[in-house]
Order: sequence, then C-alpha cells, then structure tokens
Amino acid sequence: MKIVHGLMKGQVLQRDAHGVASAAIRGRCKGSGAVEVRVLKGARTLKGFGWKQIGIAQNGKYEAALRELPCGGPYVVELRVVGEREFDSMRVEAVFVGDVWILAGQSNMEGIGRMSAARRPHPMVRAFYMRDEWGVAEERIHHLAEAVDRVHNGYGDGPGRPAKVVLQKGRTSAIKGVGPGHAFGIEMFKRTSVPQGLIACAHGGTSMQEWSPVLRDKGGDSLYGAMLRRYEKLGQHAAGVIWYQGESDANQNEAQCYTERMQGLVTSMRRDTGQKDLPWVIAQIGRHASKEDCTPWNSIQEQQRVLPDKIRRLDVVPAVDLELDDCIHIGGEEQHLLGRRLARAADRLVHKAKGVKPAIALDRIELVSTPGFPTGSAPTAVRISFRHVAGGLISKGAPTGFSLHDENGVLLPAIYRTTLDGNTVMLHTQESRLLLKAARLSYGHGRFPYCNITDHEGMGLPVIQLLSVATHQSGSCRN
Repeated sequence: MKIVHGLMKGQVLQRDAHGVASAAIRGRCKGSGAVEVRVLKGARTLKGFGWKQIGIAQNGKYEAALRELPCGGPYVVELRVVGEREFDSMRVEAVFVGDVWILAGQSNMEGIGRMSAARRPHPMVRAFYMRDEWGVAEERIHHLAEAVDRVHNGYGDGPGRPAKVVLQKGRTSAIKGVGPGHAFGIEMFKRTSVPQGLIACAHGGTSMQEWSPVLRDKGGDSLYGAMLRRYEKLGQHAAGVIWYQGESDANQNEAQCYTERMQGLVTSMRRDTGQKDLPWVIAQIGRHASKEDCTPWNSIQEQQRVLPDKIRRLDVVPAVDLELDDCIHIGGEEQHLLGRRLARAADRLVHKAKGVKPAIALDRIELVSTPGFPTGSAPTAVRISFRHVAGGLISKGAPTGFSLHDENGVLLPAIYRTTLDGNTVMLHTQESRLLLKAARLSYGHGRFPYCNITDHEGMGLPVIQLLSVATHQSGSCRN
C-alpha cells in the first residue's frame, strides 16, 4: 500500500472543536476489498481503534476516512486491504493530533537570529519542513535550500537540486536561523498540552507584492502559491497563521498600499483554504538601525497597529523593544520572547483561553493636571491608558519610548518625566493645555528608538505613531 494524499509520517493533524481529528486518505494498493485501520499508542491498541473498516479499495486504488482520532500521540496508524484474493498493508509512524500553524512572512519569521541561542527541541512540537517532510521542530525551521518549491531557491525539486548530503551540511553549519516559530510552538504546547505543528513558509527579503494572491496560479513559483500548495498537501485545516512581514514595504512607494494588500492577503487565504474565520496573529515590525527616512517605516507600524480594526480575527504583537543581532534582525534570545508574545495572542484569539489577555492595545489619551501642584497652577500632563495589560506596566530603568511632536511631526522637547501606574502611562510636562491639544503622540518614533515598557508577562506596548492628542481623548481607540 501507498498513501498518495491525506496522511504522512510524523504529521500533526488539526483537532476540531471536539478535540478530535479526521483524515481523508487516498492511495494505491494491491487488489480490491475493504480498507481497515488500527491505531496503536505504544504497544497497545488505542481504545475504539481496533481493526475496523474505513474505506474501499478497487482496481488498485483506495479511499478511506480516518475519523475522530483523539488529541495526543504519537500514534501508529496501520492500514490494510482485506479482499478474497489479495492482502496489502502499511504503517504510518508518529502521527499526532493537536494544532497546526502556518509560519509566513519575511526574514524575521524565517529566522536570522544567531544559532547559539537555539533551544532544545520538544518532542511534541513538530515542523512540516520546506522539503515536504515532518519531523521534530528544531532551529532552523526554515531552510530554503531544501525547499520543494522553486520560489524559495531557484531549483526546487527539479534538475540541478543539490544532493541531500550537501543540504544537510548547510543545515548543520548554519550560524543564523533562530526565529519565533520554535518558541511559539513550545509555548503553545505549554498552554494547551496538545501537540503543535508548524508549517514553514517564510522567505526573507520579500514584499507584499511577492506574497500577492494574484500569483496563486504560479504554484511553487510564487510565495502564495507555495504556501497554499503545502497547506493543501496536508489535507487539513490550520489553527491559524503566524505572520511577520513589512520591512520590505517600508519605503515611499509601497508603504501607502500596505493595509489594502494585507486585507487582500487575509481575505484570499481564508477563501482559498475554505476557512472563512482563519485567525491571523502578526508581529508589528521592530527596529532598523538606519539613517533612512523613518516616515514609511513608522507608517507600516501604525497601519499594523490598527489592523484589528479592519480585519476580524486578527491580533498584533509588538517587537520594537526587542534587541537585534544585526541592523534589522531580532536576536536569537529575543526571538524566544517574541514567540511567547505571539503564543499569548494566539491562545486568546484562537482558543479563547480564560484568563489570557490579548496583545496590549491603546485605550485613550487624556490631558490632565499634573498631580502635586496647587489647584489652578498645575501644568498639563498626558495620560495614556491601555487595555489588556497583565499585572500592570513595568520597565527596566526609567520608562522610555514616548515622545510628543507638533502638527508637522517635529519633536517637542516637552516630556521631563514618565511614570507608570497600573495600565496607565503619565507623561509629565511643563506645557499648557492649549499647546498639548495641538500635539501628536508617539511611542517608538523613528527607525531605531529605545523602548522598554512591558506588562508583567513580558508583552510590550505597540508602536504608536503621531496620534492627535485632541482627537484621541474620547476613548475611541481600539478595543
């Protein structure tokens, strides 16, 4: 027997709302007859999964439906064809049931953190590698040279492909390769206690145009087509998409199109997968040590911050406070923190986990009298409130990252002190209420700011760009 589609060695099957998974299996076999299945957990037959018929084989082909396999694993799935004259069988090792996630975007998702920071693999966290094989997830998860799809390496699975020994040497000798996906998977296993599967689809240096769904029909010659092909190959739904992209669009020509392109990407992926509510958790782009104009960079960050207002079932986590391993790539150690942030947001968005908060979101900006001054003589302070703060806001050292600007974006040297209290930030100034009403507020302004405010779970504040203080005094910010 041979499976053509529906089940692979090492695969994680996506659980449904009842905590079980199904697989529609097609393949080739000898003869005709009943297709039967038995599932083993260790040396024992899994309860309810002794030999039973799940399909029919005719003329050397078969179709079968494995149903209601419970969360957990590893399982061994045994298949056999039982007919009057023919008997054929096979085993599929290391099958799991849990949650499956698509990892996509550009280099900070692909993983360019130093491999010295790589963590130990976890047997319940699996990866569907770019070579179209499942295995225990380990850094680096994205290895473009191995990819079956030509868009990732220029040759794919065709002629001229390097020998496996060459590919393996490139994998083991890599200096960089740590991304957030591995840490995300480990954190999600800790939170849910079910196996995790990671589908590696990211590719460094890629723009939204390169991820365009318009290129779908190019299949493995396009990023969107390759991602969809791999999804369809597994024959399973996904728990969600984990996305980090935007740096390549942070220029004057492309930044203005970012939101529209992101809306198109999400809509198309939901349509083409048949998952109309497919959740997305994305990382807001971080920092860039560069002298380039910061305007398009900050524009991408601000557009990402408000995407949950425009796209349902989507949340955004920040990265602006994370240290880098070079001028633009998040460091290996910090990638673990980013993975945990993504997991917190996914746990709430996808699983609606009780007691788990979404990513921190801006609530309201207010002008208030600075405490401690006599009535009528107090200068004005800016108080910023946030939603979804776990345990209160904290910082290592003095809270840093907020700035005030005039209507043209020019920095106002107005803040002399920043204080934190629960879910609020107070910016102390000596300025008049009239001046501050015309001011604009930012957190993480520029390409390479220093920001250090988080909650007690390590979730940072989102980058905020040039919001009118007067306009946002009514609590009209995102829920």
